[in-house]
Amino acid sequence: MKSSIALVTLCVVLAAAGVKAGHAEDVEAAKEMLRGLAAECKNKEGASDDDVEGFVDDKMPETRTQKCLAACMQEQFAISNGKEFQQDGFVEVAKVLVKGDEKKMELAKEIGNDCKDVKNDDRCELAVDIMNCLKESAEKHGIELKH
Repeated sequence: MKSSIALVTLCVVLAAAGVKAGHAEDVEAAKEMLRGLAAECKNKEGASDDDVEGFVDDKMPETRTQKCLAACMQEQFAISNGKEFQQDGFVEVAKVLVKGDEKKMELAKEIGNDCKDVKNDDRCELAVDIMNCLKESAEKHGIELKH
């Protein structure tokens, strides 16, 4: 099962929510949704279209602007408060995506629990720390992520 770091970061695991590599339409719809949601953060963080596309296309942020774009997206979804990972926000987003699937919800809670102690006073570096933690936890739980 494959998913993207960006989508996993914003939600629990698009892969666990049922979007598999073969469902190109679902993946494209999710990417289009992310592009729309990124518009406000793009302006706020001074990001370029390429920065947004990198985020949507699973590229781990490298520049300060890309990291801050990821931070803004995480803050929009209450996955981060700019200082630490927000486990409750992560679980709430997961609830929307897994649509009542208890098995997937348990997995989301486990992944959220694995990352509950992620903290960083630099909100942009925190975004990367959260992404890395979610990625490592998802892989630990058998969800393969592409990067």
